[in-house]
Amino acid sequence: MVSRRSFLAAASIMSLASLGLGDVVPAHAQQKQIKLQLAWLYNGAAAGEIVALKKGFFAEKGLEVEILPGGPNSNTVQETLSGVAQIATAYAPEIMYAANQGLPIKTFGAAFQKAPLTFYSLGESNIKSIADWKGKRIGAGQGATAQVKAVLDHNGLKFEDITFIQAQIPGLLQDQVDVVASWPTNVAQNQPILQHPSGYNTQSIWDNGLQFQSNYYIARTDLIGSDSDMLVKFLEACDKGWAYAADHPEEAIDMVASMSSAIEKDKEFASLKVIVADFIYTDETREHGFANISKDRWDATLQTYAKIGEIKSELTADDVFDGSILAAAQRTKR
Repeated sequence: MVSRRSFLAAASIMSLASLGLGDVVPAHAQQKQIKLQLAWLYNGAAAGEIVALKKGFFAEKGLEVEILPGGPNSNTVQETLSGVAQIATAYAPEIMYAANQGLPIKTFGAAFQKAPLTFYSLGESNIKSIADWKGKRIGAGQGATAQVKAVLDHNGLKFEDITFIQAQIPGLLQDQVDVVASWPTNVAQNQPILQHPSGYNTQSIWDNGLQFQSNYYIARTDLIGSDSDMLVKFLEACDKGWAYAADHPEEAIDMVASMSSAIEKDKEFASLKVIVADFIYTDETREHGFANISKDRWDATLQTYAKIGEIKSELTADDVFDGSILAAAQRTKR
């Protein structure tokens, strides 16, 4: 016999469905537990995912999400493969290296439509293009060596045409390097350059032959095949979180700051404005929707990395990207 309570619960769910609210999960329903591993520490670059958590957008989809911070020693591909997390954010190079080793990881979306890595020089050096790098001291982390090689190759130069030095922004200000790699999304870190009396010049990897995206969402290939519904719901919640962060940036930064006492709200707010305006939403998201990935761009990036000897030449977009989740998700176009 069906109890009155069970009948009313079923009727309530049917009513929600009739109103187009079929994704709303009843409060008593069991939530699916998921761990999301970030590539970096809690900051504005993860604002959309943090907002989705704090505003209950994941919970609306029946997901109980724990967001794990990354950092300089984080390897989100390995953490996903080992089961530390079901989903992670990752950068293009580590995804390509994973595919090169035949590891069962693929991207299913990308929060950042453009990788923000940019090279800065001070105005007095008059370095206005990659061609001007010849004979110069180029500073970056060791992990950026391949990106440096790629932009040099695109501009007809070789790695031997420069002096590569592991350096950060202080190295530029102290005349240890002529050019240094940084991220325009980190306004606080770049402040000494942005306020330099003689001005500054920039060359982004995006504008110089290396057009990969960033903050890719990755998962094991078996999970993409077996639980695509969960990944679709996850992506839709992230979409809603980023849209909310774009429309309510101060509130979004308050939520980010609640995850880490190290957050300086005013500086992170400035970074979030740049992230949203230049990297989350572009002409491609306006046409195709949030987290769009271009297979053609993946193919071009793989070919570039193969040309400079970083990966095998036979890899294609199908080795690093599964488009089924993007195709199934309802995504905001803005």
